[in-house]
Amino acid sequence: MAPAAPRFTSRPTTAHLCALALLSTITALSGCGSFFVCEGKADCPAAPCVPSSTVTCPATGTDIAYVANPSSSPNTVNGYNLANGNLTTNATSAPFSFGYQPIAMAVTPANTFLYAVSNPGVSTGYLYGYSIETGGALNILSSGQPLVTESAVSLAVSPDGNWLFVLDANSLTLSEYSINTSTGAVTFATTGAITPGAGTSGYASINVAVAPSGDYVAVALGTGGLQTFAFDTTTGNLTPQNPLAPATTQIGIYAVAIDANNYLYAAATNGLAVYSVTTAGVPSALKTYTAGSGPRSVAVNSASTFVYVGNKSDGTISAFSIGTNAVLTAISGSPFTGPTSVGALAIDNTGGYLITSGYNTSTGIELFAIGTTGALTSSGSAGSGTNAAVVSAIATTQ
Repeated sequence: MAPAAPRFTSRPTTAHLCALALLSTITALSGCGSFFVCEGKADCPAAPCVPSSTVTCPATGTDIAYVANPSSSPNTVNGYNLANGNLTTNATSAPFSFGYQPIAMAVTPANTFLYAVSNPGVSTGYLYGYSIETGGALNILSSGQPLVTESAVSLAVSPDGNWLFVLDANSLTLSEYSINTSTGAVTFATTGAITPGAGTSGYASINVAVAPSGDYVAVALGTGGLQTFAFDTTTGNLTPQNPLAPATTQIGIYAVAIDANNYLYAAATNGLAVYSVTTAGVPSALKTYTAGSGPRSVAVNSASTFVYVGNKSDGTISAFSIGTNAVLTAISGSPFTGPTSVGALAIDNTGGYLITSGYNTSTGIELFAIGTTGALTSSGSAGSGTNAAVVSAIATTQ
């Protein structure tokens, strides 16, 4: 039996989501990012979220970023309240002592639960669950005991919040669990068998993502390529599609992100690969765009207007605007300087900020304001970097 992890308590609250209004007479996006006026300059953050009959803005204190694997304390998770646009305001009761080294985390769309898995390279892998309380505080579920035994490397939650996907670290399998949306308990549903692309070698399970549409699930397999599954959100059924192999065995796919139009963006050895994907989850390669050195992470905003690539080898972040049919254009100023050995990327629930992790004692965790053109401006950093030997993880409220 795994040791009990500490309990974090606070007052419960109702989480709120930030919705984007689609007006019949205009196509401009109503931003909900930073909280000051910047006179329309290219590097200015997006405009503040303005509530209306069609727009619901997040309540103060619900824009939280959880960052795992700080090098100074590997068994803790930092929690940052991004409502003020900086990393100086901690979530309630943060940092959190997990009692294990988390390697992956995911937050449910309703911001009610956070799931985390312990690093299987350090000890037996377990899946833990936490309820998210007032101000981002965490309260561990199941009296501190793991929900299930899982040696995992990546987690993802379906857009309806009913299904949790756990990518196994030791074998090519994708485990799916149904989520009790009232209690956070999980129940095993099915397993998706993963098949690397033909002729590939050195493959490994690395990253899993679910399409915002709920149509499909995608898994990055390093030099094994890309595996997709058609997904039925009602039954949880997974139907594997034929895997795609990289162009050569020297090219790997290390992270995937999916936009609201079902286009898939993959951080690959040779750049940012873009795929169109059918509602049945069948991918077709479109184009690969030049990024920095060593792409290892990717994030796309909920409006599907910008995509960012974390380049581990040169410590930069490549930024692109997304056009019609997922044609990308490099944003002026890209690539932007990030933390040394950029690891994970995540965009907050307002779409106004990009948070990154890397390995550097002074700027290991860095926050960037996202301008109206998608340009990045540093909004501050935290002094504790992440362990370069461990895959870093970031989970944001939605």
